[in-house]
Amino acid sequence: MNKVSVSSPSNIALIKYWGMSDAQRTLPNNASLSMTLNQCVSYCTLARQTSGTSDEILWKTASGSLIPAQASMRRGIEQHLQQLRQHFDDWQPLRIATVNSFPTGAGIASSASGFSALALAFALRCGQSFNSPDLSRLARLSGSGSAARSVIGGFVQWPGHPGQPHCPPEQFAPAQHWPLHDLIAVVDAGHKNISSREGHRLAASSPFYAARLTQLPERLNTLREAILNRDFDTLADTVEREAVEMHMIAMTSKPAIFYWQPVTLEILARVRQLRRDGLQVCSTVDAGPNVHVLCTPQDVSAVYTALRKLPGVEQWIFDQAGDGPRQLARHLF
Repeated sequence: MNKVSVSSPSNIALIKYWGMSDAQRTLPNNASLSMTLNQCVSYCTLARQTSGTSDEILWKTASGSLIPAQASMRRGIEQHLQQLRQHFDDWQPLRIATVNSFPTGAGIASSASGFSALALAFALRCGQSFNSPDLSRLARLSGSGSAARSVIGGFVQWPGHPGQPHCPPEQFAPAQHWPLHDLIAVVDAGHKNISSREGHRLAASSPFYAARLTQLPERLNTLREAILNRDFDTLADTVEREAVEMHMIAMTSKPAIFYWQPVTLEILARVRQLRRDGLQVCSTVDAGPNVHVLCTPQDVSAVYTALRKLPGVEQWIFDQAGDGPRQLARHLF
């Protein structure tokens, strides 16, 4: 096929993967659990390069123009392409265009959606389907472990068998099982100063990291059961404790990493008050300052009304549980 285009979603980790057992193969120290999103997606189009012998890597701007990708983005894509080409033994130069529907590099898992989109598009071009068991491994070879979860919709555990980091992820509930909403408070849309990859590398230097790993298996089982039973109270308690603990590990690593900003703390406090007031709402934060506010469909309007005027929030993104990647008929070029 000449052109291949896909969209692949971001995901929000409810049980965080933080720390790698093997950085070269992007294998985690612990199993993670996430909700695939619906609106925060990366689009990728690729085609055989018709002129020249090198890849052309493009970024689509807000105005719709295609421009050469920045050096840092190009390096990441080229490194991932090398892994994909070795796997498929396909070395033809390509023209690639990509764009995200949400802020890039701000801690909303744009690497997960972006690299999974590239892996999916390349695999489709080489004749594989979205159902291939190899896709999660190919997606995470970028260095983004979260990309392994973005190739599947709904509620996802990675690895599917805890304690076996090579295992692919599994969907344990579809998005329709519990259509939770995710109001994303964008506190800072800029690139974060410390990458998630660096945070993974430093995680084990925290004096609390070993204790965290011993507690995670029980926490993961608790959250799985809460999702399967649509038990919001247990979900809220588990998800919020987990987010605080992951950031505690980051803050106590050597050197320390501080992702939160003052408005991050303000949102977390307001969300806890809304839950005390009777709304089904909770919050979590990935590796960045931006807050994911999770709530049930019946409470999403009241939650947004209560939070939308908070000072310091640059943008609100309305998202919810989604079904996963899609092949597209429309192309970026």
